[in-house]
Amino acid sequence: MRIRSVPPMVALASSLLLLPSCGSADQDDAGGKEPRTGEKISLTEEFKKARNQAKTDFERGIWDRAIKAGKISQADYEESFGRYRQCAQDAGYRETYTKQSNGTYRINPPSLPDDKSLDQYLKTTGDCAEAAGLTRVEALLRTQVDNPDRLADPREVVVRCLLKEGLISGDYTAEQLGKDAKDGFRKVPFDLADPRVKQCLDKGGYAVEVQGPRNGPGAGPEQTSGG
Repeated sequence: MRIRSVPPMVALASSLLLLPSCGSADQDDAGGKEPRTGEKISLTEEFKKARNQAKTDFERGIWDRAIKAGKISQADYEESFGRYRQCAQDAGYRETYTKQSNGTYRINPPSLPDDKSLDQYLKTTGDCAEAAGLTRVEALLRTQVDNPDRLADPREVVVRCLLKEGLISGDYTAEQLGKDAKDGFRKVPFDLADPRVKQCLDKGGYAVEVQGPRNGPGAGPEQTSGG
């Protein structure tokens, strides 16, 4: 198994790929303090933090509007994503995009011949996402839509969703999810091929693609990131 750090929103073709959304589902790995169970966040405060990190007047305008309205508008997200898409196209990459139920786009990358090309693609598109403000805008739009309880720990968002769907028992914790994610979700009490599981993982920032049989020779993750 190879472990590769990849930018948010990008789904690479592999047997099993785990990606964080723009935020990390493991606070300790990022050097931050792990949230307490049930701890809440304020979207407005997060918007203010994002504005302080913004690199352009365009992005600062998005956060000014979000702070005033209390939410990110879909129109602002679409503009940010459009700028990212144009940047990627100008760099010569022909991606395709899938609109998701939460209003964000899933990026499907082009076929790349080798690791060197992949590394360049990841760097270029990561720079494009940063320049467009998409890194922060998409992360907080997903929080706005997928985390109505405003839970500070994205792992807890996933666990609550799985529990609500009847996919896990009450003794499965956010901490266990974090451990399972680091292990590539090799042994979990839910079926990764179940679309309900995928939806719950997406809510916490884990983008999961399962291709081919989950069990048997050669099954398992080739590349993982996040969690």
